[in-house]
Amino acid sequence: MKLGCNTVLFAGFDVQDALDQIAFAGYEYVELAAIKGMCEHLSVDQGTRGAEVVGKRVEAAGLTATAVEAATTDPERLARVCELAATIGIDIVNVGSGGKSGDEESTKEAIANVVRLADVARDHGCRLAVKPHVGQAIFDAATALRLTAEVDHPALGLNFDPSHLYRADEDPDDVARQWGSRIITSHFRDCASRERLVGPPPTQVPGRGTVDIPATLRALKEVGYAGPLNLEVIGAASYTLPQATSIAAETRGYLNRCLQELG
Repeated sequence: MKLGCNTVLFAGFDVQDALDQIAFAGYEYVELAAIKGMCEHLSVDQGTRGAEVVGKRVEAAGLTATAVEAATTDPERLARVCELAATIGIDIVNVGSGGKSGDEESTKEAIANVVRLADVARDHGCRLAVKPHVGQAIFDAATALRLTAEVDHPALGLNFDPSHLYRADEDPDDVARQWGSRIITSHFRDCASRERLVGPPPTQVPGRGTVDIPATLRALKEVGYAGPLNLEVIGAASYTLPQATSIAAETRGYLNRCLQELG
């Protein structure tokens, strides 16, 4: 498995600062945030020329970009993000499903929209990674399996986020075994409890919360997952650069040790 960091952790800083600190913390891989209204280190407003600049900065920092977080259900915006991702050579774009948990009509609409999104990703040479998200139509093990069963699309996969699964009353290690090869990327973080709202950044640091991180990693290894584990910490936009960097570094050290113990 590949240890990476999503630049959203450094939402209060520009992409160069984010890349420099992620590399300094010991990571080899990075996920670029293109999240409207939260963090746009990869910006659709800057177009492909801007993406080329970001790509060169990623390379200069000694990093490899494995994914882009688009966090959109709008096919038009997704198309623009996928174009930027393809410009840099990134083939995984992360989104949520939208919709509302427990509402059948909302779930049907969300699944139909995922088909459209997957078509957009395919047309741009990308893969769409849908993250089951607390409160959205696709939110737990069963709804994710329903999605992949109903949408047999070559560009569709799942984004495994143990914190969202745990807050949906799931055990992430069990879910990893159920999803298996459907997992194509991972947003990796912890949480303090099963309360639905995500906690402040310190509670999202793997090893500080209540998710059984070693068991989760063991399950991912059992199913043959060898992709990225991208730390995704939100809510740190007001943090200082040393504070954000300490979160990245602590996580890298902890997860690296866990992976060493797994062999």
